[in-house]
Amino acid sequence: MCWLRAVSLISMLFLASTYGGKLSYESLHLTPSTLSALHASFRQDELLNLNGLQIEEIDTNAFAYAHTIQQLYMRFNGIRYLPPHVFQNVPLLTVLTLERNDLTSLPREIFHNTPKLSVLSMSNNNLERIEDDTFQATTSLQILILSSNRLTHADLSLIPRSFPRQRQFINLLSTLTIPFAVEELDASHNRINAVRGPINVKLAFLELQHNNLTDTAWLVNYTRLIEVDLSYNKLEEITIHHFVTMQRLERLCVSNNRLVALDLYGRPIPTLKVLDLSHNHLMWVEHNQAQFDKLQYLYLDHNSIVTLKLSTSHTLKNLTLSHNDWDCNSLRALFRNVAHPAVHDADQHCKIDYHLEHGLCCKESDKPYLDRLLQYIALTSVVEKVQRAQGRCSATDTINSVQSLSHYITQQGGVPLQGNEQLEAEVNELRAEVQQLTNEQIQQEQLLQGLHAEIDTNLRRYRLPKDGLARPSENLNKVFTHLKERHAFKLRETQARRTEADAKQEETEDLEQENIALERQLDNKNTMQILLRQQTLLKRQKIKQLLAKLSKHRPI
Repeated sequence: MCWLRAVSLISMLFLASTYGGKLSYESLHLTPSTLSALHASFRQDELLNLNGLQIEEIDTNAFAYAHTIQQLYMRFNGIRYLPPHVFQNVPLLTVLTLERNDLTSLPREIFHNTPKLSVLSMSNNNLERIEDDTFQATTSLQILILSSNRLTHADLSLIPRSFPRQRQFINLLSTLTIPFAVEELDASHNRINAVRGPINVKLAFLELQHNNLTDTAWLVNYTRLIEVDLSYNKLEEITIHHFVTMQRLERLCVSNNRLVALDLYGRPIPTLKVLDLSHNHLMWVEHNQAQFDKLQYLYLDHNSIVTLKLSTSHTLKNLTLSHNDWDCNSLRALFRNVAHPAVHDADQHCKIDYHLEHGLCCKESDKPYLDRLLQYIALTSVVEKVQRAQGRCSATDTINSVQSLSHYITQQGGVPLQGNEQLEAEVNELRAEVQQLTNEQIQQEQLLQGLHAEIDTNLRRYRLPKDGLARPSENLNKVFTHLKERHAFKLRETQARRTEADAKQEETEDLEQENIALERQLDNKNTMQILLRQQTLLKRQKIKQLLAKLSKHRPI
């Protein structure tokens, strides 16, 4: 039985050395005889290095004599599958590395006899799912690295002894379950839209950038966080209610989201030192002054902020303000309390009606928010009319635009809008349009749901597997491809049957011709038989006549 098969036959060179109980193989084509010889020669080895041997298959009994192995390295191979009991005879295993292989799944029983396993790295594989009871026997696991796979399910909160560090970044997870005792968690570059799990008072560092999160309500379960990175998500609002229990939070990054509202007033986070709000859609942040005054680093660049206030007792060391929509009077008042060295960025070029003030573009206006609102409505109307004329203005775009405007109007409750009849007419017209477009969107969504249901029906009808992560159009293409292949198969089958039928027809015609010829031969033979009978009858009559004459002339 072959224990370990290597794809490469380039080298049969075996370089083994024992230094401090360590065994290393640098270039080896493993065969049953060589592997059994190795186990026989090095029965006390604790480290086995099988990196880069192009191994593709591992037999169940590959490590039958590896009772003393504690560290096993199998990186940079082509392993596609691990048998369920391959590590059954390695009870002392503490470190296992399987990076950069072709693994797509893990058997449930694979780690049931490795209770001392403390470090496991399986990054850069093709793992799609880890079953819930895979690690139920790994009571000593401390470091688990699953980055750069294709995971859609991995509930690591079910591990008996939660470990301080987890890395699950660059996968396809949509739901993240945070274990109760993990201290550092990196789950960035996934598709996470929901976070769940028990209360965790040990979690200190959390990285969830590049996901699909839309809210932060789940943060109330993690009161001892020190650093949180939620950049590159889909957050629209940050509220103090989700941070009110934070006791150690020092750094919060929510850059590159969709923030239109920031609510950190009332009870500021006392320990917060760094707040990154850059690259969002914030307009009004003045009511967060109490929080801003306590910070050391505040990043507000690339928003739409109009005014900002800071007290003379603020503690800011670094402040970014470029690429906003500043009001000049507000900037002048701000720089009376903020020294220039604290501002670490500047604008280069300004729009029409804007000019540089303290290195930042600003606009002179007596009523800055009303001015921006009228400007926004005019710009939105022009753009949407052009897009509508070109057929590029969708219902969703218009709804989002008007909802953003409505939110802004609600937020700016102190701005007197009632005195501007043109503005009220514009707002009422937009509200009527958004209602009509909302109804159309609902109808379109219902139609789309019906089409999705029809696609699922066809997938089941033709017994095709459904990819839950793929877009419906891809599943529909799968149905079309199947129907095309089925049609082509039917055409080929029909053509083959037509060819067979033509051959049978030709054979039938040949048999009919042969039958006609045989019938003619039979007719001829029947005719000849009749003639022969007639001749026989005549000859018998002649014989009778001759016998009669003979009897007359015979003497008595």
